[in-house]
Amino acid sequence: MLSSFLFPYIMKKILAGLCGILFLGSCTNTSYTIDPNAQLSKKEQGQFKYEIVRYFEKLPSEKVHHEDKFDTLYNSYYQQKAKEANLLFYYKAPDSSEYFAIAKIAPSLTIKRVATIGKLKKNKEGKITYYEEAARTWKMVEPELHKKTEVLFMDFIQGEDLSPYYTKNSGEDFYIEFPDDRTFYNTQTRKWETNPIQ
Repeated sequence: MLSSFLFPYIMKKILAGLCGILFLGSCTNTSYTIDPNAQLSKKEQGQFKYEIVRYFEKLPSEKVHHEDKFDTLYNSYYQQKAKEANLLFYYKAPDSSEYFAIAKIAPSLTIKRVATIGKLKKNKEGKITYYEEAARTWKMVEPELHKKTEVLFMDFIQGEDLSPYYTKNSGEDFYIEFPDDRTFYNTQTRKWETNPIQ
C-alpha cells in the first residue's frame, strides 16, 4: 500500500525535475539576443555598417589597393555599399566583443546575397583594435541565407567549430564558401588571402 501511494508522488517529482531541466535548457538556447533591432537604433546600425564596410565589401575598382581603401576619396562609394548591406544578426558579448552577420548583394542573374560572419573589438575611443571574419557564405536567396546564417552565427558566438559547415564537409547542403583548404582570413591584414598551390 505504501509503495503504491508513493509511486505517483515520486513520478510527479521526477517529471517536475525533467520539466525544470528542459526549461533551463530552453532558456540557455534563447539567452542570446541577436536581433540588431533589439539592441541598436537604425542610426546605430547604419554607423556600425559603415565602420566595417571597407573590410567586408570589395574595393571600389581594380586600380585601388587595400591600403588605400580608407582614403576619403572613396567615402561615397562605401557609404552607398553600407546602405545596401543588411545587418542580419548582432551580439555584444560580456567582454564587449561585437559579433555580426552582415549580408551584401552578390553578382547573380537573380537577386542573391552573401553573408559575412565575424567579430571585432574596440578601444575606449571606439577605434577597431581587432577585426576577424570567421566565415563567408555561398550566395543564396532569401530566406535560405537568413536561416543558414543564423545557424552559423549562433554556433560562432557560442564558440562552436564551424568546420562541419565547410563545403568539403557539408555534402550537398552548402553553407560556407570561405574559409576552405586554401583560403583563410588574415586578422593582421584584415582580408581574405589564398595559400599558393603546393
